[in-house]
Amino acid sequence: MSSNRSRLDVLVSECRQTFVEAAIKVSTVKAWDFSCPCVVLDGRTDEIKAVVIGVGSIGNLVPTSAAIDHPEVKEWLRIATEKSPEVAFAEMLDGDEEHAKRFNEAYERLIEERRSGIKGLWSADDLSSFVARSQAAFPKAISAIALLPGPEGESHSILTFESDIKSLLN
Repeated sequence: MSSNRSRLDVLVSECRQTFVEAAIKVSTVKAWDFSCPCVVLDGRTDEIKAVVIGVGSIGNLVPTSAAIDHPEVKEWLRIATEKSPEVAFAEMLDGDEEHAKRFNEAYERLIEERRSGIKGLWSADDLSSFVARSQAAFPKAISAIALLPGPEGESHSILTFESDIKSLLN
């Protein structure tokens, strides 16, 4: 996590102007709604991308998966991260037949999402939580998402945070 924190600090520093732009926009908004600005930082590559976008449009920029919200898929992902994908498949499919059936159906939905071009970076639950946090932070802070390179063997990490508007506008 400390490497993510240092990468995040660099991203926020390098993209300060994007945060200031968002702070200016938020300071003109009278009431929170889905068009309320937030910041998305994509630091997964050397070329950093920073954009101000309405919170209701985040799903268009940060792909969201409904399939990974399924309890059996979450369990499989946890086991795969802790051990290996092969061990996770074995543990999910061996044992209770109903559990294996639920996992198989949920995993098929995940594969279907991938085939249709949805490569979700986070779950629909994660997105909903971010939107709620954005609403709670308004009008004092800007909500932000940082996409970071994942730890060894993982494709990415996502961090969400808020940035104080007063400090950005001073």
